[in-house]
Amino acid sequence: MDLQRVYMTRRRFTSLAQVVEEYYDELLTFVVRRTGSRPLAEEIVHETWIRACITTVVMPGNPRAYVYRMASNLVVDHHRSHSVRKHVELSQPQDYESTEPDAPSHLHDLAVPSHEDMVSARQELALISDVVTRLPQKCRQVFLMYRGQELSMSEIAETLDISIRTVENHVARAMVECRRCLQDARRDL
Repeated sequence: MDLQRVYMTRRRFTSLAQVVEEYYDELLTFVVRRTGSRPLAEEIVHETWIRACITTVVMPGNPRAYVYRMASNLVVDHHRSHSVRKHVELSQPQDYESTEPDAPSHLHDLAVPSHEDMVSARQELALISDVVTRLPQKCRQVFLMYRGQELSMSEIAETLDISIRTVENHVARAMVECRRCLQDARRDL
């Protein structure tokens, strides 16, 4: 690749979110080919944009390739999550072990979190909960629908009669606030 083109690309964008916006259609086509579903692809590209908004990474040398990698990783995450869900749904009741009544055998292989991990997780949840309660009403409503009810951005936009872009902005703002709160809490330790 021509060094002048790399320099111009890096200089033209001031944020990764701008890169996602610039290559949105191209990125959407890329994700549709990998998922086979346009609605799912739209969700993944929107999630890519949100992550691009909240990332603290320095602008990479090839920002276009970077956002493609972000989207590709989200596709992989979706496939893993879908695969795990399918596996759990397909588990039969006769998979139980006799050592623990009513406990599926695959649960015996899970690591038990330490007391410190549980306390830390509870503290983080309390911090996040506090941040969410302080968000503006519409932002909080959108964020809770997106993360709490797991509605798609298009479903939220339709339900609240707002644009998908507005939904994206509310979710991005909430995630930035949550991330900032957690980073501040870690610095105070």
